[in-house]
Amino acid sequence: MSSAEQTPSLRDRFQALNATSSRDAEALAASGQQVTWWQLFSVPLLTFLRVYGRHGSWRQGIPGLIHSLFAAYEAFVRYAKLWERQHVRTTTPPQAPT
Repeated sequence: MSSAEQTPSLRDRFQALNATSSRDAEALAASGQQVTWWQLFSVPLLTFLRVYGRHGSWRQGIPGLIHSLFAAYEAFVRYAKLWERQHVRTTTPPQAPT
């Protein structure tokens, strides 16, 4: 990585994660994707193993570990939001009388 390239801070990554995971969950729901409890566990685990092992993030030491864990967390949040859309009824709080 050159000195001109900057790695985004964790704060930036969490802000982006909230927006992109909501968009991705909506796209998965629109395509008819269903999520199971098993996917909430297995997809993040497999994502971590793919990024850390096969893509070689282990070579970067702690930064590679953090990157791999964050990739797994991104996958978890995406599927958790999809699960929430499919299983949790959200209600808006009642409005105070005016």
